[in-house]
Amino acid sequence: MTGEGAVATLPAGYANGENDMDGATTLTGGCLCGAVRYETRGESFLVNHCHCHSCRKNNGGPVVTLAGFKASQVTFSGAPRRIYNSSPGVSRAFCGTCGTPLTWEGDSGSLGAIVELHISTFDQPERLVPSAHAFYSERIAWFDVADGLPRYSGFVDGSTPLRHGPADEGLPTTA
Repeated sequence: MTGEGAVATLPAGYANGENDMDGATTLTGGCLCGAVRYETRGESFLVNHCHCHSCRKNNGGPVVTLAGFKASQVTFSGAPRRIYNSSPGVSRAFCGTCGTPLTWEGDSGSLGAIVELHISTFDQPERLVPSAHAFYSERIAWFDVADGLPRYSGFVDGSTPLRHGPADEGLPTTA
């Protein structure tokens, strides 16, 4: 999933990280075992839920939540991350020790090289608030997220959303 398009909007007064002395927002995170660490500087350009087949396959879950940054905003430290080239122009990084999926990386066009980090790998993931769903048309029919966010057929790119809020069809019912 690329992060082209919409900018994440936070509720008024909600901090999106800690501010450094120069006023830049920094967030930190890493893998499960702590071997790979990262730091981001500045605001994320997008935080969204991705339902695409390749993100779900990479993550092992029914949806993935990613926070997008320009590659120049992200610094990795500790053990070198392992890279899997999942498709032309797209790579995914993970920890070679514990296997934690860390990133989706590619070129977004207007923003250049980007790194989208798995939100659950941040030390304080609650500081990043999703603003949309991408590739909603590829979602698993029995799964949805109970929120009022716009759902896009593909990338979150300013096009008209398919809908706002969860689906009414395909979800399991209780007897």
